[in-house]
Amino acid sequence: MIKGSRSLPDIAVLRGGKKDFKQSLLEGAEVLTSLTKLGYHPLDVLIDTDGNWTTKGKPTDAHMVFATAHTVVDTTRTKGEKYQDLAKKMKIPLLFSQAHDVTLDREDMYRLLRQQGVKVPDTVVVRAKAPLKDSLFRDLWSKYHTPLLVRPLTKNESAPSRLIKLFSDLEKTIRDYHSKGIDTHVLTYRKASTVSVALLPNFRNQDLYIPVFVETFNVNNELPHKDSVVRPHLQAPQIKKDKMKELATKVYKALDLKGPATVDVISYNNNHIVVNVDTAPSLRKEGRFMQALETTGVDAGHYIHSHIQNEFER
Repeated sequence: MIKGSRSLPDIAVLRGGKKDFKQSLLEGAEVLTSLTKLGYHPLDVLIDTDGNWTTKGKPTDAHMVFATAHTVVDTTRTKGEKYQDLAKKMKIPLLFSQAHDVTLDREDMYRLLRQQGVKVPDTVVVRAKAPLKDSLFRDLWSKYHTPLLVRPLTKNESAPSRLIKLFSDLEKTIRDYHSKGIDTHVLTYRKASTVSVALLPNFRNQDLYIPVFVETFNVNNELPHKDSVVRPHLQAPQIKKDKMKELATKVYKALDLKGPATVDVISYNNNHIVVNVDTAPSLRKEGRFMQALETTGVDAGHYIHSHIQNEFER
């Protein structure tokens, strides 16, 4: 096993940040605990909402951290940060970071998948720069079955996805997004459990390792959220496991992904519809990615350790 030195830690864990500060603190703490159990002495780096870095209560910065760390685990889920560019220049592995996230919006991703023969929902995009016409709402209401899922074209923390059952709510929601300059994505929402497939590159001597998929169970026709019940589908027929692996692998390659990811699929009428691809999966123990990883008998620390081993064996 590779062990970190107490005076020169080879792994740093970044947690906090401006996107989801409290959740990142928790996820980062779990990674720190896991790595410590494996014999590492990881450096705990806290990033406040203003971007200030501290470790052991003392100010630090990306240059100082990257000068001593062989690998950095980024649990902040932020994008476009200067330290992410610095890590790339210094050739520091930045695991679980969104620095290399897919830059496509939701419709562009669907378009690429359609070109590869992957089934995705039928959608309509309402551009914020285009004037709204009254006929748009009637057309949407007549073409798509309720409930409708209305969401920003690009994920926006200030504008959550909304489940629409009434015509008046459809018009109100789209006008609200439009007034805020947000491009809108509209599709029919299917009341079905969501199957999530985790993909881990270069793990367990495989180019792309795929553990048992997990299911997120919907309650009262609500949208899946972080508190939804997630369970590994250990008893699934082998043919379904193989189909999910084949589909997730096709999506991964179609989008030219490189890091860990999850592919979310809704199945109904014998069709498997890809509804989401997460290229920076949450490290919450109860989350889809970690629940799938747990079926392999390991946790995030083991996966990080495996990555480091692969780097040293090159």
